[in-house]
Amino acid sequence: MAIEEVEGNGIQSLELGIDILKKIAEAGRPLNITQIATLCEMSKSKLHRYLTSFTRTGFLRKGEDLRYTLGTELHLLGLKAAEQVNVTEIAVPYLLELKETLNHSVALAIWGEKGPFFVRWEASDRLIHVGIKVGTQLNVTSSATGLVFASFLPADRTEKLIQQELESSTTSLDWLIEEIEKVSHRGYGVTDGMFLPGVSAISCPIWDQSGNLVAAITIAGLIGVLDTKEGSRDIQIVKQKSQELSKELGWNGS
Repeated sequence: MAIEEVEGNGIQSLELGIDILKKIAEAGRPLNITQIATLCEMSKSKLHRYLTSFTRTGFLRKGEDLRYTLGTELHLLGLKAAEQVNVTEIAVPYLLELKETLNHSVALAIWGEKGPFFVRWEASDRLIHVGIKVGTQLNVTSSATGLVFASFLPADRTEKLIQQELESSTTSLDWLIEEIEKVSHRGYGVTDGMFLPGVSAISCPIWDQSGNLVAAITIAGLIGVLDTKEGSRDIQIVKQKSQELSKELGWNGS
């Protein structure tokens, strides 16, 4: 998602310093001053002043081998920022873009005490709606969204609900295990008429900076209108937007 340019005068040296930190972080390994200067296309004499200040403030750590890595203070700052991230607010532009692009209803779901539920719902402009709203609770074993959480959350968070649902439905454990394997391999879940008669759904995981599942984006539409075939344009677009949102939350793509 494109970030709007902030208008007004800024502090160029501060922006340059932040760019240096980003370059070091992206490298993912300890770097000496020569390597950092090459990455930043900056003279070592100018770069040295930035590295000295960042080391003094704890934003960088200088090892005995004279190589630099991210410092403790920067890690703590990142953790504080992560605590304040509101995935629902950040996801809104992505949901609206998906709705506009595909003209299907789109939702964001998170995990709660009773399983996944929708915290944001954007209905399509089609004459027929699927009758879902914010707060709708989803089955773990029979919804595309639930299958995503069942596939990517730790088992100890889902097994109790899964067992309860299997005991009160016709869904078999063998089918569920096979479906979870598919979702894990493909990176998305699909259902056709399981959760709601006549309704298809595509759901993709949203990851945070630690690679943890924090939410799922789900597209819902009428069977035969929403294309759930493997490799379809609908699936590719939902996966792409879900990955873009995950990267905005700090996910590294692995």
